[in-house]
Parts: sequence; structure tokens; C-alpha cells
Amino acid sequence: MAKPRIRSVKFNVLMNMILTSSSLLFPLITVPYVSRVLSTYGTGAVAFAQSVVTYFSLVALLGISSYGVKACAQVRDDAAELSQTVKELLIILTCSTTLVFAVYLLCIFLVPKMYVQKELFLLFGVALWLASFGVEWLYQALEQYEYITIRNVAIKMFCIVLMFVLIREQKDYVMYGAIVVLAGYGSNIFNIIRIRKMVDLRIHTRIDIFRHFKPMLMFFIATVTSGMYVQADLVMLGFLGTTNMVGIYQLVIKIKGTFLTAVNSVGNVMLPRLSYYHAQKAEKRTEVLVAKTLNFSFLVSTLIILLCILERDSIVWLLGGEDFMGAVTPLVAISPTIAISSLNSVLGNYMASNEKEKIWATINVVGLFVAIIANLCLIPHFGPTGAALSAVACELAVFIIRSIQNRDLLKRIIGKLEFIKVAVCGVITYLVCMFFLKLIGTMNVLFSLFVGSALLCSIFLVTLLISREYFVNQVLLKLLSSF
Repeated sequence: MAKPRIRSVKFNVLMNMILTSSSLLFPLITVPYVSRVLSTYGTGAVAFAQSVVTYFSLVALLGISSYGVKACAQVRDDAAELSQTVKELLIILTCSTTLVFAVYLLCIFLVPKMYVQKELFLLFGVALWLASFGVEWLYQALEQYEYITIRNVAIKMFCIVLMFVLIREQKDYVMYGAIVVLAGYGSNIFNIIRIRKMVDLRIHTRIDIFRHFKPMLMFFIATVTSGMYVQADLVMLGFLGTTNMVGIYQLVIKIKGTFLTAVNSVGNVMLPRLSYYHAQKAEKRTEVLVAKTLNFSFLVSTLIILLCILERDSIVWLLGGEDFMGAVTPLVAISPTIAISSLNSVLGNYMASNEKEKIWATINVVGLFVAIIANLCLIPHFGPTGAALSAVACELAVFIIRSIQNRDLLKRIIGKLEFIKVAVCGVITYLVCMFFLKLIGTMNVLFSLFVGSALLCSIFLVTLLISREYFVNQVLLKLLSSF
């Protein structure tokens, strides 16, 4: 068993950005086609089933999706200990997933809203098993982002072909659900096949699964509540609203999710490296990494929020068509979560790597509580827009509490953060873009999106350069020095 090669942070970020690009292109290619073929009912049915199975999957995983990254990253230099850890976590997952799957089957036949779409929910039951045994946490801990990227891009390309070949009419939404499962979890099959190259599961040592329970508990609470409050808007809209409402809102969620993936292209590689730094007691390197990631996340998310507001009609029409124009207002309402969520992700990764799992979990419990109350109050009155506003309220509550809990870290790096500068540049950019677009006048959808995006990026870049924003100016200096 060869020792996996650990690449630099820059290489991992590059691989993650390639992976992100594929994640951006996948919905851009498939969503417009699927939305027009399946309309709001078909896409709504699939989105509801997917969000419900995500809840069950969160419980089955027991927080190992996060705990496994940390536990494996801390022992990645010891092959025997790494193999022991992976074997024990797989045993735990086998037991938990079996139990959760049994409850899931009961719910399909006992809950009316699930029984109506029992074929779809049974199909997504496969995703429950694939999610548990994908061992993505091992590959992240070993920072195998090159493999993760190649594997995911290949699966997505295959699923794009399937989408256009098999999805022909509205009744094909169950087949669409199967392709969604394959696109989201099919690559996990390769993970299990390839695991013998990462660890040696044949090592005969005493199994001690109980040593993981205590440290895993807070990860379990944190990831379950975090995943639940993120999905609460869609799930509760499914129970409190109609399938067509879910269809409209799922487009908003896909747009937000696609953009958020782009923002988190850096943040996603943080946890294993932060866990490693913490084990090495490299506090200064930790602070620099967190500050850089916070700045990058806020800068990119600000640009995306401006795009969502400026070109809201064009984005929704392009991706959904006329049937989905009701998603315009919810898209604008939910856009602030792109920035808040990305910052939450960075702070959450820091807390997870810095032995603050208990606080992390408690904050997420509060977030889930806020999400439930906000959705119960707003969805009956405002439908999808109410769900979007609930998502903003939930993420904002979590961000405020996480910032308070991490105030010592933020005080040390506050001089490196440029949020105010970026926000001011964003406001100026938006006003200038609005002025130019009014001068240009009415345009067709594609041309409007192209012109608006080009104007937005250009003006935002100029304002950042003039204001001497650190990240953009450093990138420019490196580009100039290469010539």
C-alpha cells in the first residue's frame, strides 16, 4: 500500500476550482432542459424526495462526514492507525445505516406525502447507502483532490448524456430521479473500490469503535442540525405547500447551491489542512489561512449576489423558462445567504479543526430552531419567498453566534479582513451597472445576461483595483511579474 501523495494547498485549490467549474456547468447544461421538459411538478417531486432522504442520510452518517476528515487527517502519517480508524468508522456506518434505512422504509409507507411518490422515494433509498459508504471523508483527509476532481467530472459528463437521452417527457421524472442519484452519489462506488490503495483493511487489530463515540457526538449533532437547517426551507415547503411550489423553489435552491459551490471552492479544502495545522500547533499559519479564505469567500460571494439581483429575470428565464418565473423574487430574497453561508462554512471549519465541536453543534441547534420557527411563520403567508427569507434569517442567526464565539480569532485577524472595502465596491459597482444598463435599454435574455455579467465583472474589478483590495492586487502583481 503506497502512501498517498499530499499536494500543496494551491494545487488542492486548483483541483477544487476545476471541480467547482464542472459543478457550475452541470446545472447550466441540464437544468434549462429538465425544467422545460418536467416543468414545476416533475422537478418539485424529485427535489422533495431528495431533500427528505438527505435528512435520513444525515442521521445515518452520524457526523462521520466531518469527524472522519479530522480523525483521518490527524493520523494520516501513520498507515496502521489510519487503516484502523477507517475500518472502525465503516463498521459504525454499517450499523447506523441499516437502522436508519429500516425507519426510512417505514416512513415511505406510513407518511401520505411520501407514499404518493413511493417509487421515487424507494429509488432515493439507494442514495442513502451510497452516501454512507462513499468514504469521501477519507479522500478529503488525505487531500486527494486530484482523484476527487477527475472522478466527479467523469461521472457528471456521463450523467449529462443520460439526461438528454432518457428524459423526454414530463412522466420521466422518476428516471430523472435515478440520474440525480447517479450524478450525486455514483462516484462513491469508485471510492469503495479504490479504498484498498488508501488503507489496508486486512490488518488484524483489536476493533474499538467505542473510542469514536464521544468525539463523534458533537460532530453528529453539528452536521445533522446544520444539514437540517440548510434543507428545512425545501422540506417544510414540501409539507406546507404544493409540489409546484417546491418545483419553483428548487430552481432557486439549485441556483444558490451552484453559486455557493463556486464560493466554497477554497473553503472546502480547509478542514483537513486546518486539522493538520492544529495537530502541529501552527497557530499563525492557521490564522493566515482563515483570513485569506474569509476574504476570498466574501469577495466572490459579493460579486455573485450582485449578479443575482442585477440579472434575476434573465437567470430564471434561462434556467427555468416561463413556468418558473415565480422564482425571481425568491432568488433575490435568498441571495444574501450566498455570502453568509460561505462565511459560516469557513468559521465552522475552523471550529471543527480547533476542538470546538461542542460549541459548533450548539450553534447549529439554534440555527435549526430559528429555521423551523421562521418557516412555520413565513411559508403559509409568502410561499417560496417566505422559505427564502427563512433561509436568510437562519444563516444570519448562525453567523452572528459563530462570530461571537470566534471573537478572539476575529480580533487577531481583523486587520487582514477587507469586508467593508469589498461591500462599498459592490454598491458602487451595482449603481454604475444600473446606469449603463438603463442607457442601453431593452435587450433579449441571453444578450442581457452577457452584457450585464461583463459590465458587472469589469466594473467590480476596476473598483477593487482602485481601492487596493489585497487579494485582487496580489493576483494582478503575480500575473504582471510572469511576463
